Amino acid sequence: MNLPPDLPTERRIVIVSRVKQNPYVGLLCEGLRQPDLHIHPQISDTFSLTWMWRHRRLIDALHIHWLELLFVYPTLRQSLKRWASVMAGLLLAWLAGVRLVYTVHNIAQHEGRRARLVWLGHRVMFWLAQAVHVHDHETAQALAAQWGRRRGVHVIPHGNYMTAYHNDCSRAEARQRLGVDERAFVYLFLGRVRPYKGVEDLIAAFRVLRDADAILWVAGEIHEPGYERDLRALMSDDKRIHLDPRFVADDDLQVYLHAADFCVLPYRHVTTSGAAILSFSFGTPIIAPRKGCF
Repeated sequence: MNLPPDLPTERRIVIVSRVKQNPYVGLLCEGLRQPDLHIHPQISDTFSLTWMWRHRRLIDALHIHWLELLFVYPTLRQSLKRWASVMAGLLLAWLAGVRLVYTVHNIAQHEGRRARLVWLGHRVMFWLAQAVHVHDHETAQALAAQWGRRRGVHVIPHGNYMTAYHNDCSRAEARQRLGVDERAFVYLFLGRVRPYKGVEDLIAAFRVLRDADAILWVAGEIHEPGYERDLRALMSDDKRIHLDPRFVADDDLQVYLHAADFCVLPYRHVTTSGAAILSFSFGTPIIAPRKGCF
């Protein structure tokens, strides 16, 4: 990342995010490049005390996303080392007069990994950040109740993904590519398959249905060891349920979403759902529990 040393008429903003597959940050950066905003944004996938020291005079604002991904590592030693560097970097930014902005995608780490470090990291972040961005009023209320953070909280809805993916596939073509009969009623779960998303509950609920024309597709990467085996055991001999545990390529998203009648998001807890926004971006309605952003 190369930041110009002198941009007197533009505010220099670095957006920090380690997330690669979600186009959210790229779309945000694109939006900030509007001529009338006078902003020079760049994206960095790394952040540390050393990084901040090198850039301390080149940045006007630092916008952090998915804070926990900056320091949650496989081993506790790695996590502690990275946590200390990230927190020190944030403190240095604050002392150097760099404006700190934090977008709350998750209030807590979904699988509870390094829960104490994540909690402490959020405590530091909410103390230092001049502005906190949330996507809905429910998250703003949760921040006030759980963290006591009320100042500088800005509710700005999650943007859509309508320009981020190809969308030129018809419903008939999508169903043909998946081998789905036109008469079928298709329920879809799409995205990374993780325990907190309640896919086990979805499979159990679907198996109760006695509709022979109903189909459930579960499509997305599975990283947790043994989780795919557990899901296949729950599916048992119900031939109406299909599991595709691979990463869904960008061009294939439209195939699943156009083939589906509903996208089902049975999350057990949620702060923000990019999967819901993705579904709406393709005109596919969702079924979800009445909680949080839903």
